[in-house]
Amino acid sequence: MSETFVARVAPADNHVALKVKDLNRSVEFYHGVMGLPIVRKMGPADNPRSIFVPGIQLVRQTEDPGPKPYGIFDHVGIAVDNIEEVCARLDQAGYQAETPLNKRVFPELGNRELLMAFYRDPDGNRVELVRWLD
Repeated sequence: MSETFVARVAPADNHVALKVKDLNRSVEFYHGVMGLPIVRKMGPADNPRSIFVPGIQLVRQTEDPGPKPYGIFDHVGIAVDNIEEVCARLDQAGYQAETPLNKRVFPELGNRELLMAFYRDPDGNRVELVRWLD
């Protein structure tokens, strides 16, 4: 394996799969409140087992996950151009920001600036909303 190999990534299909306790409640959070479009459903139309929004596959938890069901997961990051509106919708729907919308500067990236906020989805997963300013 001395040759350099680079995978040709297809960004449109990249996603994180999250097992959720209540698929309808999670769809309401990501689609209904945040406004992420539903891009695909898997399973029966009236009872899908999985629903995709950009970058995230919401998977219905179908079995007892046991005492330690999850690995170490910090957050899922979602870049949105209208971050202020998305945060306002989350706030109005009763979701409290874990880290309120603020500006950050990254010196290690040439002082790039971004707006960011963190919320928790209905299953307690951290969701980072971000908008790069340059």
